[in-house]
Amino acid sequence: METAPLKAKDRQFVLSEESPFSFDELFFTRTGESGIILSGNSVFQRVSVYSWDELLQKPHSHVRHPDMPRAVFWLLWETIKKGEPIGAYVKNRAKDGRYYWVFAVITPIDGGYLSVRLKPSSPLFEAVQEEYSQLRARENKENLKPEQSAEILLERIQAHGFPDYVSFMTTALSQEITARDKAANRKEDYLITYFEHLLMSSQNLLKHATIVSEVYEKNKNVPLNLRVQAAHLGAVGAPMNVISENYTAISANIEADMGGFIESSNTVEKTVKEGLLLTCISRLQRETIDLFKDEEDHEGATRDIEMKYLEQQQHFYTDKASEGLETISQQVKKFERACAEMGKLTTNLEITRVMGRIEGSSVDTSMTNVNDLIEELGAFQEAVLKGLKDIQHTNQDIRFDVEQLLKASSKL
Repeated sequence: METAPLKAKDRQFVLSEESPFSFDELFFTRTGESGIILSGNSVFQRVSVYSWDELLQKPHSHVRHPDMPRAVFWLLWETIKKGEPIGAYVKNRAKDGRYYWVFAVITPIDGGYLSVRLKPSSPLFEAVQEEYSQLRARENKENLKPEQSAEILLERIQAHGFPDYVSFMTTALSQEITARDKAANRKEDYLITYFEHLLMSSQNLLKHATIVSEVYEKNKNVPLNLRVQAAHLGAVGAPMNVISENYTAISANIEADMGGFIESSNTVEKTVKEGLLLTCISRLQRETIDLFKDEEDHEGATRDIEMKYLEQQQHFYTDKASEGLETISQQVKKFERACAEMGKLTTNLEITRVMGRIEGSSVDTSMTNVNDLIEELGAFQEAVLKGLKDIQHTNQDIRFDVEQLLKASSKL
């Protein structure tokens, strides 16, 4: 017996309803390389309201909601075709017209892709819904191509304080997992928490190193100006000229060391960011395994086959995150050695400054520029010293978080 078509007012009500999907659930699908649905779990089938006959061998766009900006799917395909994982907020539409939001994590596998989805609820999710709505309206109004829309989306992501999409999706995924755990009254995931602390510390490390570099850039002409003043003094200024040359050589060494330090800090931040993303992905896949292992075989999936893919993925991303921790651990030791070397250089700066003050006191008081320049060099030395102390403290925080992460990850 066919179901009678919905009346206009009833259809409008259904379209504004959300298809049931709870925080303690996850659903996944496995697709071929072109996005054709090959399998999935029972939660996916239930939430979508389609039968397996209506889902299998259909493109994933079969459940796409018309509210979704094309930009998101353009970014998605550009990323996974490179063999990289991606996470994205996606609004889908069930067969009966109801909608359901997910945060989808798509990872490449042999012959296709695996996508695990959770129910989003973080404050960031609210901002994303508004951004999607505005972007979709622009796509329709301006007839934007997907890549044009993607450029706008990336600009909006930067406007929200994220330098790139990877930073955005990493933050979004960790926040969504944390919000989901809270909504489901679960314990805090310490692996994710430590990684979030580690990411903050690595960003602080880069900030402190950049400050020291900027201080150098601001003061790099002071030794030259001191040398010019010394030349005006003739023979009396010869000691000041030597002091200026010493300062130039020492500060140049600091600049070179700091340049390498900033490069390493960038590497650490990138590695930490990747580690947080990999840890979150591994966490979701581990939980999906726990949920799916008790599921009976059905039209959409054979348990043994899907478990093989899930377990392979979970082990892969766990191992990759652990490798990143070892890399960070080694880099922390390099930072400590670099800080010790720069500490010696800073001490030499202090000695040189004291000598400059002594020599400056014997110079004609009408040459006030000499003493002013000596004071500027002193301010540079103090700024470098403070920057190094900040770097050392941050480095200690990083070491602690890495040690805690290594302990926590060894228990998995």
